Amino acid sequence: MSLNSQNSISPEESQELVARQAILGRQDEIIGYELFARNESSGPMEDPFLCSARVLIKTFSVYNLESLLGGKPAFINFTNSNFDEKSLELFPARQVIPEFTITEAPSREFLSHLLQLQKLGFRLALDRFEGSPWHLALLKIVDFIKIDCLNNTPEQWEAWIRQIKNSKLPRHPAIVATRVETAVLARRCFEAGVDYSQGFYYMEPEIVKGKTLTSNQHTIFNLLNLLLEENPVSDIEEAFRRDPGLSYQLLRYLNSAGMTRGQEIESIRQALILLGRHPLQRWLTLLLFASRGTQKSSILTMAATRAKFAEILREKSPVLDDQPATIHRSFLAGMLSLLDVYLKQPLPDLLNELKISDEMRKALIYHEGEDGAVLGLIEAAEHGDLDTVKEMGKKLGLPLAEITTASLDAMNWASSLK
Repeated sequence: MSLNSQNSISPEESQELVARQAILGRQDEIIGYELFARNESSGPMEDPFLCSARVLIKTFSVYNLESLLGGKPAFINFTNSNFDEKSLELFPARQVIPEFTITEAPSREFLSHLLQLQKLGFRLALDRFEGSPWHLALLKIVDFIKIDCLNNTPEQWEAWIRQIKNSKLPRHPAIVATRVETAVLARRCFEAGVDYSQGFYYMEPEIVKGKTLTSNQHTIFNLLNLLLEENPVSDIEEAFRRDPGLSYQLLRYLNSAGMTRGQEIESIRQALILLGRHPLQRWLTLLLFASRGTQKSSILTMAATRAKFAEILREKSPVLDDQPATIHRSFLAGMLSLLDVYLKQPLPDLLNELKISDEMRKALIYHEGEDGAVLGLIEAAEHGDLDTVKEMGKKLGLPLAEITTASLDAMNWASSLK
């Protein structure tokens, strides 16, 4: 889906930050997203879940939900005390999973609402399961159970998992471990029997000593260096000639992207000239993250989102240089910012193998300079840190509404990648 200025959220309509967090399977495959919002103007007495739901309803009146999420379902949070069934009916049932935080015994009326949502085709999720009598009673209704693994001890949440697994039910709800912040904790959760995991653990680099690049990754690094050093087309062509598989992928990409304009591409040289140096660099960086197939799609999606987000922020900022070369540099910085997570090697070591500028190196490692500031804002947005986003946005001359729109545009673009 392409978005234009007519499909933007205006500053008057949006003073919220919308963020998403991936829910992952055992192989790091994305099975859905939790969507949440931080509202700039909501008072301390306003229910935060209802605020998120209202903001998201407004968001999806502008954006195509399926396109924005790459066809994955969205978990949206409510409480039993503040719940608007009619608002949920505005969403497509197959795309939205209402997620309820229930802190007291639910009323008969609330339970009837849940059953009505089921009749409409909605799958339901229960958040912050703690084994209370009403939580246990809801096991036969809900499709997902979420367990907070940060605020509870491993012994406690492992006992809850056993309790759910041992319940005599016609079907057991899927168990989602939430607030999982390290790869070690994620492994323990899956070993304990959870089906899915949610948190920022997959973005924390887990360094593997002695790990080396594959031959395909070496080839891509070599090509990126040839482009970064502005070597002649003949050198780049020769590198492609040595890897027929990569040559085939390039030609297939040009054809599928509709870039051949009816021409017959008869040589790699012709393909390289048609594509151009900067687009080729971007394509190779995306290909690097996709080189292991679907297993690492979560990292590819996040890196691509960062790259596009960085590019849009630079384009929109009135205080940043917006020349084509610097816009391209910001895109590349966004992609490379998760290179250590994907390749499981220290980022400084990986950057030593790439002939990037000292300016970009400092942006990636120390968050210095213009691109460093952009990356800092992006990371704050990923965590829903509204105060930091506003503070960083002010330095870049970007109001919150514009940052939110840029973030949603970037999510939409990254989700569309095949």
